[in-house]
Amino acid sequence: TAVAFYEGRLAWAGKDKIILSVSDAFESFDDETVGESAPISRSVGSGPIAFINWLLPLQRLLVGTSVSETSVRSTTLDEVLTTTNFNIKDASTQGSDRIAAVKLDSTGIFVQRSGLRAYVLKFELTANDYQLGDLTILTPDIGDPGFVKVAVQRQPDTRVHFLKSDGTVAVLLFDPAEDIKAWVEIETGDADGTNGVVEDIFVMPGD
Repeated sequence: TAVAFYEGRLAWAGKDKIILSVSDAFESFDDETVGESAPISRSVGSGPIAFINWLLPLQRLLVGTSVSETSVRSTTLDEVLTTTNFNIKDASTQGSDRIAAVKLDSTGIFVQRSGLRAYVLKFELTANDYQLGDLTILTPDIGDPGFVKVAVQRQPDTRVHFLKSDGTVAVLLFDPAEDIKAWVEIETGDADGTNGVVEDIFVMPGD
C-alpha cells in the first residue's frame, strides 16, 4: 500500500509491516545478507487495524497508518537505519486516510483519516521529533465532502492543491516562514454557470 526510497534503501509497506531492501540494492531483500547493509523487516502498527497508508521520506522516514503517524529513526543522533538500530515512535495519533502524503521541504502534509482535515508534520528540535499542526483549524469545513488527492506547487508561491470528491479543489496558500495559511476554493464552470468536474490534479516540472 506504500513505497518510498530512504537512505539508499527501497521501502515497501503493507498492512502493518515495512520491509527495507539491502542497502544500495533496491531489488534485493535477501535475509541471508549479513552486516549493517542487511534488509530490515519490522512491524510498525499498534494493532490489527493499524494499516499503513503512506510512507514519506523526510529527515526521518514517516509512516502514516490508520491510527497514527510514526517516526522511524535509529537513535537520537539519527544514525543510519540498520537491523539492530531501528526504532518507531508515534508523532501523532490522528490517523491517516488512504491518500499519499506530500513532501514540502522538510515538512510533510497529510489528510486525516476522516478525509476532511489536513495536517502538517514538522520537525521540532526541542522535542527531537515531528510535531503536528492543523492546517484546517480556521476553516474546518473546507474539506467537505472529503479530500481524495494532494499535490504541491512551489512557484510563483507555495500552493497545496487538495482535490475533493465532488470535483472541486481547495487550494492552500502556505508560507510557514511568514505564518501564512489561506484557503481558496476552486470550481470550474461553463457559460450557464453549471459546475464542471475536476478529475485529477498534478504539478509538472518546469519554470
